[in-house]
Amino acid sequence: MNLQNNFKALAAALVLATCSAHADSKLVLPDISVKKAETSHPSASTANGSAVTGGTQPNNAQPVKSTEAPKAAKMVQVTPGQANDLPAVDAPVVRGPAAVRAEPIKTMQEILIAPGVNTIIPVALSHLNRIVTPFENPIVQTVTDAETKVVKNIVYVSTTSETPVAMYITPKDDESLALSVTLAPQKIPPIEANLILDEGRSGQKTLGGQGGRRHYSGVARKWEESQPYMDSIRGIMRAIALNKLPKGYSLSNLAPGDTVPACYQDGLDVDFSRSQVMLGHNFQVLVAVASNTTNQPLLVDETACTHPNLAAASVWPNNLLEPGMKTEIYIVLRVGEEQTDDSQRPSLLN
Repeated sequence: MNLQNNFKALAAALVLATCSAHADSKLVLPDISVKKAETSHPSASTANGSAVTGGTQPNNAQPVKSTEAPKAAKMVQVTPGQANDLPAVDAPVVRGPAAVRAEPIKTMQEILIAPGVNTIIPVALSHLNRIVTPFENPIVQTVTDAETKVVKNIVYVSTTSETPVAMYITPKDDESLALSVTLAPQKIPPIEANLILDEGRSGQKTLGGQGGRRHYSGVARKWEESQPYMDSIRGIMRAIALNKLPKGYSLSNLAPGDTVPACYQDGLDVDFSRSQVMLGHNFQVLVAVASNTTNQPLLVDETACTHPNLAAASVWPNNLLEPGMKTEIYIVLRVGEEQTDDSQRPSLLN
């Protein structure tokens, strides 16, 4: 009984001390638990580890329990969306102003031009303009103050005056062909004009032969003369069979006065009405359609077509035609230099 009275007195003292220290706070009693008294060291301990001595606890003694002591305050975690959170920043503000893509200006022009016809070409004022000619080494003739410079087959032109620039462009060592051009200066970006010969309008000469209709192209001449004669012909045939143009060649049609090859083989009809003409520097190619008009298979004879300037002939894709079947025939013609008669010998028979 004395032990129980002691515990009760101790508990009452603790309550009074807590109330006096924290008059306005909530009453919190410490959790006091008493261990069983050991024989050698009778003691009692509280839940927080403080020892309470006063004798040996009897076996039937009940520990005095109290509410737990207040725990330490937890750290508050700030989550997005609370009042103390920083405001969100828009993506355009973070990345900066969006780049504006400039619209490209097309300055490349392809101009169909024919000898004997003046062609007006708008060019940039006070800027460098680029004129691509079909000649390997063009010669420029003009009486204006425009600055011109020739680099290979390119003519660079610059003028600071709004006065039109009239000029003639001719191939080197050949005054028989001249391109008449008038450049009209304007306040526009620098231009690049690619001059393409209109073979259909300038074709006064016939295909093949001396002084025949020629496509003036430095690229074609360089390609043809950079390899042996037979290799050039094989390269022409190969390109045409692949539905391509040989390097530097131009595609045209038959012009008035052009002579077509004479083709004859029993049962073979060669149609030149829709012919394609490919013009190079030293060679010209004529493509026609051959068809089998018989009621039995026909082997096409590639020597059936003749021409005074015939270089080669071939058929593709088939040389054995079933009845009514068609194929293409390729005829390569040579182009010779035009002979000039500087002097004549009178005949003794006159």
